[in-house]
Amino acid sequence: MANRSLAARLLPVGLGGRPGIMGLVNEPRDAASQQDGTTNYADQLRQQAAAFRLCAEKEGGHTTMFAGLAERGLPGAAEMVALSERAARMLGQVASVTAAQALAYDEMIEAGGPENSRAHVEYEATTRRLHALLPTDDLTD
Repeated sequence: MANRSLAARLLPVGLGGRPGIMGLVNEPRDAASQQDGTTNYADQLRQQAAAFRLCAEKEGGHTTMFAGLAERGLPGAAEMVALSERAARMLGQVASVTAAQALAYDEMIEAGGPENSRAHVEYEATTRRLHALLPTDDLTD
């Protein structure tokens, strides 16, 4: 598990059992949830993207705090500034990829959903491209 990124460890399993945000794509409840008005998969992704964005903003505040502590000479605070900046950047990247995944899912649904084989193949290709964009920084060094 040491070689998996933090983002990959936090997110559901994706295509081919690889870690990622795409693990719930084909769950049967997605089609039904659109008809009954409950939250669908794309809405869940948008909520997750917003949560990651909020976490990135909060981490930016931590960076400022650690910078202040480093100015006052607290041992290890300078290293925490760097780590906090990396965490904020990673969370922002995960938020962006998650939001893009929601848009890709919406496009597939609008094109006929998983039953439309072309739309589904295009969605899977987009999913693989987005998965490759996920940060690989595990923040452990």
